[in-house]
Amino acid sequence: MPLCFFAQNEVAKESLNKNDSSQINLKDLRNKVAYAQINSLKRGALFVRLKTNNLAITKLKDAGNYDLATNLKRETDLENKIIISAYKKEFIFCPVYFFYSHSSDSVKKNNLSGIFIDSTLQVNPSIVCNSTFYLIADQGELYNSSIEIIPESLAKKARESGDFSRQASIIIKNKYFIQLHKPFPFFQIKTGRPLYSNDNKDGLHEDIADILYAYRKVSRNAEDFKQMKNYRGKVAAFNLKLEQFYTEHQGYEITPEIKEYVY
Repeated sequence: MPLCFFAQNEVAKESLNKNDSSQINLKDLRNKVAYAQINSLKRGALFVRLKTNNLAITKLKDAGNYDLATNLKRETDLENKIIISAYKKEFIFCPVYFFYSHSSDSVKKNNLSGIFIDSTLQVNPSIVCNSTFYLIADQGELYNSSIEIIPESLAKKARESGDFSRQASIIIKNKYFIQLHKPFPFFQIKTGRPLYSNDNKDGLHEDIADILYAYRKVSRNAEDFKQMKNYRGKVAAFNLKLEQFYTEHQGYEITPEIKEYVY
C-alpha cells in the first residue's frame, strides 16, 4: 500500500526542537516513547486492518471481467480468514480486533462503533473496544519513514513517505497509520516457519485446512500461498517479540516530557 507524502515533515522536526528547550536527545526520546508504547499496548488493544480490494473488484466488473472479479473477491476473503485465525490462535499479548481498510478514517478519529468484524468477515456491532490506547497491525510495504517522533497534534495531519525497505507480513503503526520507530519491535518480515499441528504434518492447520486448500486454488501464485500458510508462525514470532520487549521494560510509565508523543 503506497504511502502519501508529508510535505510538512521539516516543520514537524522543527516543532519537535521548538517544543523542547532542553533539546531532548532523539535516540533517548525514541527509547522512552517505545517503552511507554509497549506498556500502553499491554493495557490496550491491537487493531488488525484487513483489505477488501473493493476498488479493484469494481474495476474488473466495470470492464466485464466478472470471473476475475469473483476470483479476487474469494481470494481476498480467504486471505482475511487466514489472518484472523492466525491472530486468534497465536496473539495473546493484548486483545485484538479486526476492521476493514475502508474504516480507517473512523479509526483515526476514534469512532469505533460498528466497525469491527467477526470471523465470518461480517461487521458485528456487538464487538466493542473500550481501550483508549490502540495500535494498528498492517501488512505490505515497509518504509524508511520520513516522519520522526512527532507530537499527536502534528500526527493528525501528517502524511508519511520514504524509501521502500522491504515487504513485511506485520507492520505496527499508531492510530494515525504512521509507522512506529525502533526500539519498538514494529514489524515482522515475510520469513518464518509454519506451525504444524500434531495430526497434520503438511503444515495445514486443522481448523483452517479447508480455507488454505481453497486459497491455494485461487491464489495468484505459489508465493502467495506460502505466505498465507506460514502466517500463523509469523504472528506467533511477533507475539514473542512483543512479550520480550515488554518484559524488559515492564512498568515504564508515561512522563510529562513524553506524554504528547505516546498515542
